[in-house]
Amino acid sequence: MKSRNLGALTPPVNSMDISWDNPQTPEAGLSYKLTDEKTLFFNAGREDLSDFSDNELDFTGAAVVTLDRNWEDARHSGIALAHIVNREGYSAGLSYESSPVDDDHRTFDLPVDELYRLSATYSWTGSQRQDFSLGGSLMMFGDTSIDNTVHGVRVECDFDSNYVLFLGGTLGFVF
Repeated sequence: MKSRNLGALTPPVNSMDISWDNPQTPEAGLSYKLTDEKTLFFNAGREDLSDFSDNELDFTGAAVVTLDRNWEDARHSGIALAHIVNREGYSAGLSYESSPVDDDHRTFDLPVDELYRLSATYSWTGSQRQDFSLGGSLMMFGDTSIDNTVHGVRVECDFDSNYVLFLGGTLGFVF
């Protein structure tokens, strides 16, 4: 990766190494068949985002910089219902994930907060050789607050709630 203008006191740097640990996510789930057509699903888990807290930048020919984001492990849970009859079905679900960082440690570059997700799908089989599905997820991010002091300067602000809508569909055909 090429970089320029990294600061007046640093020597010229042409490359840097970024250390990145993806967090593990232990999770457990249960399903309960209500009827022949309806099934209820539950899941819960944890994301070890505290492993993601320390980000290390190693500038070749310069110093190593470690950014501690003070992230904690996040918890999540969800519930969903699926209904399938003959060649068509639908499902809907709701999930929640806690914030991995407190307001006083949250930063502008990763202003994450709690997350709610509402999802639904509809699928059907048109013939023995083709199937179709449509689905969507609405993600609702919390109203992120930042209140921290960096180099003696205090920054305090509130972001509005953010929403992201994902829509998709599939068409399957067996040759």
